[in-house]
Amino acid sequence: MLTSVSQRLIQFKRIAVLTDLGSDSEKMVRYATSLARWYGSELLLVHAYPTESSMAIPPELPVWPASGLPPKQDAEQKVKALADKLNLQDLRAKVIIRETSIGRILDEVDEYRPSLLVLATHGREGVAKWLVGSIAEEVFRRVQRPVLILGPDCSQTELAPQKQFERVLYATDLSAVSLTALQYASGISHDHEAQLIALYVEPDPKQGFSFDRAMAQQKLDDWLQDNIDGMSEALAGAHCIVDFGEPGTRIVELASQQQADLVVVGALGLGAISGLASHFIGGTAYEIGCHSKCPVLIVPQPR
Repeated sequence: MLTSVSQRLIQFKRIAVLTDLGSDSEKMVRYATSLARWYGSELLLVHAYPTESSMAIPPELPVWPASGLPPKQDAEQKVKALADKLNLQDLRAKVIIRETSIGRILDEVDEYRPSLLVLATHGREGVAKWLVGSIAEEVFRRVQRPVLILGPDCSQTELAPQKQFERVLYATDLSAVSLTALQYASGISHDHEAQLIALYVEPDPKQGFSFDRAMAQQKLDDWLQDNIDGMSEALAGAHCIVDFGEPGTRIVELASQQQADLVVVGALGLGAISGLASHFIGGTAYEIGCHSKCPVLIVPQPR
């Protein structure tokens, strides 16, 4: 029997969905809607479009949408069509559409105190990421709330109405950055009666012999034991795994092997400089969000 609403360790009372209204928007909003219905959450649909002066587009190219409508009217029509298609009437979703920057729209969204932000990432890397940055990475490094990322390889679009998650993979680097993420991973696993998998990846691929593996396993066990306060019940049945190699790559691969429904990782928030960080700092959390086949919950370390 699933945990009742009043006994849940994690409560997502208000979910904000940040959408660019692109081709992957329906998948993301559908997923967020499933979460909102399970948690009994309020839903915010948020879209920001840039001012013409901030768009680096040659003057001979049009800045208005292909529909020929002004950007705001075009966005309103797309949101309405999306809400009708996904039957969002029962959630009474609030819509926020603004001509502004990501930073300013996040400030406005923050006034509603969402428990969770949901967005998709196009998985930009290399030169493309350096040129245009990553909205997803800027968001989770700027805000002080959990961010659920659906990457381009994510195949899940909707959750079962009775049981949302069955296997939750929590990846830790054994640092303070991972502590808040541990609380979410253990709480979600408890609430959904899911198997919790705790993973630690040693970044040195030259290791991996039986002695090294035993030492790494002990490090993970000791770290979990030192941080178990208030989570002993949720962590009691956790399955612990250690591995060696490049953390981002191995976490994605092991999440797929373990058939995880959700990956939970921590991230170091950078506050006001996150716009710059999104161009120059890749980070393990961003890499996982880009390549994971299941949603990734990125939990920032409280400042």
